[in-house]
Amino acid sequence: MNTPRITTTLSALALAACGTTTPTRELSQGYAVFDVKARPVIGPARISEAVKTALQKNMSSVQITNGIPPSPLPEKMPRFQLVSPFKPGTGLAAIVALQGQAMQVPVCEGATMTANARDTSMRRYGEGSSFFACVMPYQGGYALNVYTTFSKASGAFSADVLAASLMRPLVGDSSQFIPRTVASVVEALKQTGAEVRLAEAYP
Repeated sequence: MNTPRITTTLSALALAACGTTTPTRELSQGYAVFDVKARPVIGPARISEAVKTALQKNMSSVQITNGIPPSPLPEKMPRFQLVSPFKPGTGLAAIVALQGQAMQVPVCEGATMTANARDTSMRRYGEGSSFFACVMPYQGGYALNVYTTFSKASGAFSADVLAASLMRPLVGDSSQFIPRTVASVVEALKQTGAEVRLAEAYP
């Protein structure tokens, strides 16, 4: 029996518990922009299908909107923009902020496909992930924009949330599945024969 190791683990949990009883909500955002070179020519329908299929395999729900490409196609690789749907200082904006939701939403002008997906498998533990992805054609190929959010509750919201709060210092949280999902989307695009290059990302 490894008594020192058990003692160390219990001590770590005890220290973590000091700050976990206060009800707290956190929202973390991230994004990645990929340059997709479709050589030989790969149509937008096939690119969109690859993104959709990858999200379906990794997320709890997916909503797809298929759009029309702009004419003429832009010369430079386009990028998503974050815009605020709420007027600052209004009651609605304050309610959204208190619920731990993003105050800005991504917009992709000229996208041939837009996807909104959510992972609710860890909802009872106060965790949730959302994915926004869009495919934007341009003269050199396609721009795949991915915007993600991860929400996490900790403290005495419920017994399940409190238990998850205590264990996170040891096992982490479900945000680790976000890069795995992004990698799955990239791999699905590569399987179409496209070349995929990361152009920009945060964090």
